[in-house]
Amino acid sequence: MAHENQTVIKTTCPRDCYDGCGMIVTTENGQVTQVKGNPEHPTNQGKLCGKCSVAYNGVWIDEDARLLHPMRRVGKKGSGAFTPISWDEALGEVASRLGKIVESHGASSIYHTHYTGTCSFIASDFPGRFFEHLGATEVDPDTICNKAGHVAWNYVFGDSVNGFDPRTVKNSKCILVWGANPSASAPHVDKNWLHDNTAKVIVIDPIRHETADRADLYLQVRPGADAALAFAMVHVMQRDGLLDMDYIRDHVLGFDDIASSIAECTPEWGEAQTDVPAALIEEAARLYAIGPSLMWLGQGLQRQLGGGNIFRACAMLPAFTGNIGKPGAGAYYLNSTADIFSRGGKSPIYEADGSDDAATVSQMDIPALLQDAETIQAYMVWNCNPDHIGLNGFQPGAG
Repeated sequence: MAHENQTVIKTTCPRDCYDGCGMIVTTENGQVTQVKGNPEHPTNQGKLCGKCSVAYNGVWIDEDARLLHPMRRVGKKGSGAFTPISWDEALGEVASRLGKIVESHGASSIYHTHYTGTCSFIASDFPGRFFEHLGATEVDPDTICNKAGHVAWNYVFGDSVNGFDPRTVKNSKCILVWGANPSASAPHVDKNWLHDNTAKVIVIDPIRHETADRADLYLQVRPGADAALAFAMVHVMQRDGLLDMDYIRDHVLGFDDIASSIAECTPEWGEAQTDVPAALIEEAARLYAIGPSLMWLGQGLQRQLGGGNIFRACAMLPAFTGNIGKPGAGAYYLNSTADIFSRGGKSPIYEADGSDDAATVSQMDIPALLQDAETIQAYMVWNCNPDHIGLNGFQPGAG
């Protein structure tokens, strides 16, 4: 029973995670005292992962364990020597330096890089209003993470953020998980949704992780051979009359252009290309095509050479079998609240009355660009750590 000064709030975990767990937060006199899972939430059903349970009830509510004020470097870069300053000092100094850069080199020489951090929807995107208004150059956050999949999905479907309704799994006969590892990246979905239904689960991944071990059918594809596997599966569907030719006629463009290629990609050819036994290719193809089937493509699938084209090849499965737009069917890559909210334009949270043509660059180009002091006059980092996201050779300038 809550005390007089206690308040109980139902909310959602803000971490960048597939699960989107429901949480119950207890506050006392305005201060958070406990965070636990919401037992009424369909995904996590009252539990939080170890990372969040420890953090939310530990360091995040312990002011002695967190940085509560700005710090100014007083030694050489990399020395770790800092001294605390006030927020007024910090904001004033940053504003002054940015203003001088705008006057001398233009706002485009200010580069800002960001990702999701562990923030609420508003907090994670709101700084973008400032940089957009300023006309700064954005380091595209998705270029190192999931951009290839988004571009490919937009080519094929015109939208990369519309997934399936997970509640329709009651109508599904098959769930295909390709290049994702829910056991690690979506543990509650893995336990309480993926395996808690009557649908046959197919997992395709080079790594035999826990989700793969629990699957009804596991295809251990050779790294980089996913497109060949998709073509071999579609060959089986075409050969066995499992393609939805009415759906293809009414909704698919380009089928005739690749039909002859599909005809050549036999299961035996697929086995030679992918290391997946031909019998497994045939079984997986039939399970998926008969459906209704859900397909979940993970970010790992497109983080390789030709990742975009691999996504386009995988898109043949739902498109050619008609596993789209009906209960128990659909394809999922990534849902994005901001993108869904702003399908007609940019999110109002991010939108500002500033430059509409601010430049963007790839995360992959940043290590080289940072060596040119004339190109980047200021490098603003928020909600991410470039030194730990795979940017080999990341070395900020010495100034």
